[in-house]
Amino acid sequence: MTGEERNRLLVRIVNELDGLLNLESVLGRLLDTLRTAIGYDAAGIFVLGRDEAFPGWGTSWRTIAASARRGFDGPMPDVDRLLALGHGLVGHVLRTGEPAVAPDVRTDPRYVLGRPSTRSELAVPVCAGGRLIGAMNLESDEPGAYAEEDAEPLRLFADAAAIAVEKAVLYRLFVQRERLEEELRGEVELQAATGTVTWRDLPGWEAAGHSRPRYEIGGDYYDRIPLGDGRLGLVVADVSGKGSLAAMTVATFRAILRTQAEGGGEPVRTATAANRLLRDRVRPTEYVTAVWGVLDPARGLLSYTNCGHVPPLLVRADGSYTRLTTGGPPLGLLASARYLSGEVSIGPGDLLLLFTDGVVESEGPAEAEYGPERLAETARAGRGLPSAELVESIVRSVAEFRGDDEPADDFTLLVLKRTGEAAAPPDARATYRTSGQTPGPEAP
Repeated sequence: MTGEERNRLLVRIVNELDGLLNLESVLGRLLDTLRTAIGYDAAGIFVLGRDEAFPGWGTSWRTIAASARRGFDGPMPDVDRLLALGHGLVGHVLRTGEPAVAPDVRTDPRYVLGRPSTRSELAVPVCAGGRLIGAMNLESDEPGAYAEEDAEPLRLFADAAAIAVEKAVLYRLFVQRERLEEELRGEVELQAATGTVTWRDLPGWEAAGHSRPRYEIGGDYYDRIPLGDGRLGLVVADVSGKGSLAAMTVATFRAILRTQAEGGGEPVRTATAANRLLRDRVRPTEYVTAVWGVLDPARGLLSYTNCGHVPPLLVRADGSYTRLTTGGPPLGLLASARYLSGEVSIGPGDLLLLFTDGVVESEGPAEAEYGPERLAETARAGRGLPSAELVESIVRSVAEFRGDDEPADDFTLLVLKRTGEAAAPPDARATYRTSGQTPGPEAP
């Protein structure tokens, strides 16, 4: 290209992209302009995400945040993985930051088949401020269509386009941040009503919950979800990490769980689906421990699965207690995770306590933990109290043991009490029903 041609191309790029902020629109307009300026049979432009983890391959990779293509038929399978792992000429460019030219793709070991008719390809980096932000490639159906000297005009185009691409990326990040802050404001409002909440609309039962985050917002979650036929879904969950990121994962998990519960809430099916969906939506280092239970109030039966969570306690009317451990690993951690379901009978006078580790791992003198045994003893001593008063009694007991009113971790407790004087039949006190699936790996 002559100097005059370069200047005309730069002016044209500026004019074509003036006022565009939508990233996909910017990328599409760039390729359309490139077709008339240089020509190609197929082309693509790929923009790297910022500080994003690429899940599923044991290593963190930067994802392709956005792309545009011309001349390709149908979707390209696993394009993120292909490019992130450095495969293909575009992957080579993203990995090295250097142009790649293949005059004959049939003899170039870097080439990965994208369209059968391609015979030559050229790919160059897209950089802004000396930082690699993406890559651009051209493909031709003619062998020898591109040579080393053709990389220079395409790099000129890419450098000029980088300004518009970076502006669109920054605008997208701004919009995402605004959306995130709005969602976090909603999470703060939801968690602002900390303290004890009583449920009084379950005949023959009393229930009360208490949650207090360590910071302004936290990673604990408890809920009840009506499932139809009088059954009730119960959940207590704890997200890895703390603060705003944990709160966002809580919001994601809540949405997933409520959606999956619409199918009936069967514990193994619900946990398996939640595990799969979480892996697609959170970073590889993030996970959720949870207990998901389905209560049949009329029969006093609780079906549950424990997903790597601190085991709930079922404190019997006679003072004995059982830990509910049947389940599998945390959610979102292992792609191949499998879960078991357990079933327990809750008789009149029995107490079910679901809680997060902020309750039993609270430290007192000499770094001793409050522990499940002390929690069971506190529950036994207060089992004659209404559920809300029992919750407050446990909260006070933990604070006195800790010697500090401020919890060191998010603190969540749910107490469910079946009212009445009679004890549960002995043969129904610790029966377990498995789902027929093999147990998952040990929870970390």
